[in-house]
Amino acid sequence: MKKILSVLLTLAMLLSLVSVSAVAEGEKELLTIDVYDDAANYNGIQSGWFAKLIKDKFNIELNIIASQVVGNTIYATRSEEGNLGDILVVDKAKFPEIVEAGLAKDISDKLPACENIMKFKTQIDVYNKGLTGEDGKYYGIPTEMTDTSPTSITDDVIYSSPMLRWDLYKQIGSPKLETLDDLLAALEKIHEVHPTNEEGDPAYPFSLWPDWDGNDNMIGPANVVQLTTWYGQKLKGSAMLMPDMTFSPLYERENAYYKITKFLNQANQKGLVDPDSGTQNWDNACAKMSSGRVDVMWYSWQVGFWNSVDRLNAGTAFRFIPVNDMKFYADADRYFGSDRMFGIGAGVEGEKYDRIMEFLDWYASPEGATFEHDGIEGLNYVVENGKFKPYKDNALMDNLPVPDEFGGGGFSDGNNAINQWIVSAICVNPNTGERYAQKYWQSYKDMTMTEMKKEWTEVFGAEDDVSWMKANDKLLASPSVDFTPAADNNDIIALRAEINSKLCEYTWNLIMTCSTDEEFETMWDAMVAELDGLGYKDLYEYDCGVWQPEVDAKKAAAGM
Repeated sequence: MKKILSVLLTLAMLLSLVSVSAVAEGEKELLTIDVYDDAANYNGIQSGWFAKLIKDKFNIELNIIASQVVGNTIYATRSEEGNLGDILVVDKAKFPEIVEAGLAKDISDKLPACENIMKFKTQIDVYNKGLTGEDGKYYGIPTEMTDTSPTSITDDVIYSSPMLRWDLYKQIGSPKLETLDDLLAALEKIHEVHPTNEEGDPAYPFSLWPDWDGNDNMIGPANVVQLTTWYGQKLKGSAMLMPDMTFSPLYERENAYYKITKFLNQANQKGLVDPDSGTQNWDNACAKMSSGRVDVMWYSWQVGFWNSVDRLNAGTAFRFIPVNDMKFYADADRYFGSDRMFGIGAGVEGEKYDRIMEFLDWYASPEGATFEHDGIEGLNYVVENGKFKPYKDNALMDNLPVPDEFGGGGFSDGNNAINQWIVSAICVNPNTGERYAQKYWQSYKDMTMTEMKKEWTEVFGAEDDVSWMKANDKLLASPSVDFTPAADNNDIIALRAEINSKLCEYTWNLIMTCSTDEEFETMWDAMVAELDGLGYKDLYEYDCGVWQPEVDAKKAAAGM
């Protein structure tokens, strides 16, 4: 009897401890985590389904501080205050100065135990050794690392290429395009047959936005700069990297910056550029993409605002249309990560530090990456025989309602506002054996083996964009290397800001206000003179020196 009572007492004590532990776990204080975020397009408290997800899992809420929304001066202001944020999502170029200024925390005590993040130990070690010069010392976690290799090109599309709506391209006779002039002529015909969307709102081939001007280690309007890659050129700071791996001043008329700016001006002269382009924000531009008011897309991810399975089946989706004189610059898989970093604010301690590291390790887990890249099971996809199958793949573009159990509201409204990942979408999800990105799922390939895809293959003689580029010698693949540009000193920061501001001002005016070619050329000359007067050549020489080590590393990786 005593033995039975002893056992019962022991069980009671254990149950009591478990109960106390559960209460303590349930009573964890709600923590607000300030996320200083160079990638975010939203400023404020994360809301909606992603907010509910992380509150339920970690009892945290995210306060997003978005430099792209509130302006880059927020960086200087918060740095001077000594508190950039709790979680830092910053450009790699800024991270060394953040560490040096004591604004980022040494996370060497916690990171090695983060098993999901440390699946990328090779890449993380390489970056941090370059940052600190020491093995095993960690401050930063690169974003969007891949599980492939530095020379792989896994994607079947590249970051930037001209994409048109297939139905409209067919409607104008599927013309073969040799040059930008041919593309312009095709867009003019498309605008004639598609002046409005189905609701009667004006549609234009191009709808641009200025929000991202001067970002991603490049000066000038992003919507112009990214298109220079169509001609094998890539802007590094203020210096244009040419196909032969030498640098050239951005504003030389032989270079793609001039070519693309003039192309967009000629398009505007023909009424093919949305007149709101120079002033509208990112949200306005997205709404136009989603509502059929844009006829050209040039970022690979843009098609996510339109290309649903239904539209692929209907033949009204966007597809790459080759222009024969283009040779596309494309980075290989970003094995060592993209141009941004995750870090932790220097002042983070105790329970907040523990919970942030727990959150970030989950963020890099298969479950976290699935929510980030694929959304919600039962809304965005379903599971069949252990594989994912697209379900409502228009949830983002149409802001579909989210079931109450997941937080309610609209899917797009509640989407992850951090807008940056540790695990690239091209990594393999161990739970399915397929990559996280939907387009790699066999179910998606089966669903999208549409008449449109067959027609495209028939016309261009290739299975996909990259296959066509490789077969036709139209791809300049740049190996992935671990490189972080040297931080600008205060004089260069000021000079770069002034040059960027003036370049953006002139470029937008060149596109939107010049009504003749003569006026364009006169303004171009004035821009060159003013930029030189401000010190562009000094900035150019500085940037050539900064970026030459990366060029050397890429040449070595390519065996050049």
